[in-house]
Amino acid sequence: MNKYVLILAGGNGTRLWPISIERKPKQFLKLYGNEIMINETIQRVKKIFSYENIFIIVNEKQIELANKYIDVNIPRQNIISEPETKNTAICIFYATLKIKKMKGDGVITVLSSDHYIERNDKLLQNIEDGIRLAINTNSLVTIGIQPSYPATGFGYIKYCTDLKNNCNTVIEFKEKPSYEMAVRYLQSNEYVWNSGMFIWQERTILEEFKKYMANIYNERQKIYNAINTKDEKEVIKDIYNHIQPISIDKGILEKAYDIKMIKASFEWLDIGTINDYFKIYPKDNNGNTIIGDLTISERISNTNILNKSDELLVTIGIKDVNIIKDNNVCVICNKENVIDLQQVISDLKKDNKYKSYL
Repeated sequence: MNKYVLILAGGNGTRLWPISIERKPKQFLKLYGNEIMINETIQRVKKIFSYENIFIIVNEKQIELANKYIDVNIPRQNIISEPETKNTAICIFYATLKIKKMKGDGVITVLSSDHYIERNDKLLQNIEDGIRLAINTNSLVTIGIQPSYPATGFGYIKYCTDLKNNCNTVIEFKEKPSYEMAVRYLQSNEYVWNSGMFIWQERTILEEFKKYMANIYNERQKIYNAINTKDEKEVIKDIYNHIQPISIDKGILEKAYDIKMIKASFEWLDIGTINDYFKIYPKDNNGNTIIGDLTISERISNTNILNKSDELLVTIGIKDVNIIKDNNVCVICNKENVIDLQQVISDLKKDNKYKSYL
């Protein structure tokens, strides 16, 4: 059976602002290596998937960046653009039909472009195991991450062991929990983090759309007929206009009955927030991470500093703080208040004078 990978790369990266901005979101940045995050993901999986079978979906606003920066070995017709960001359900549906029409039936591995992975050999083994499982059982397959602390920023998956298929069966998906609930999940040993990595046959996921997301599934023929024609862009835009944003998790996975889970044997980090970004880098003896030459710090602890400006930054006697100077913006916030950046961004969008900073 043909094997394809779909890399989701259409987000705006606002949770990583001001490092990530609208005109160059995080998936187009070199955050932890020598390549932009999309290309890091491509390099990670090219041992399993040929370049011709690697597909990437981006926002229409990002297509120029995509064509410029994405690995030249990726056929440009494999870069799919959606007219706007409407979460993952509709973009996965559209991309699935696009792959089906361009390449035929097969099994699709869905990955995000903003993950940091260590032990790549283990990731590839998990993906290959997941592909076999998806083919042999006709199930939806996800990769779960063994929790290492009571995270409140990740979704969780409750599971039980499936001895027959040498894997695990998903009992239910859980939303991002409170700290108290996350502690209970961790202590129970019955939960893993939801990595957002999925593997399924095309026909299997389309059947699930038919069962649980009929409003999207009913557009299948219209979309399929328009793909690779002069009408495709207009047809897709029209459909996106009346589709409500919803994730594949809420739209299908929380409702489906037959989902298998493989426990990840690699180290994983979703670089979703400023706090997550700094976890990649080493800390000094006082728990500080400092990136940037023009920085002088005295008596600081548990503090993250990124200074990409050409101005000197001096910090004295602070703790538990993030300081970011990038893209002509300076953000200073307590680590626990990082989530509040979303409201700040929302407020800034209401005034045109701040547009260039977003």
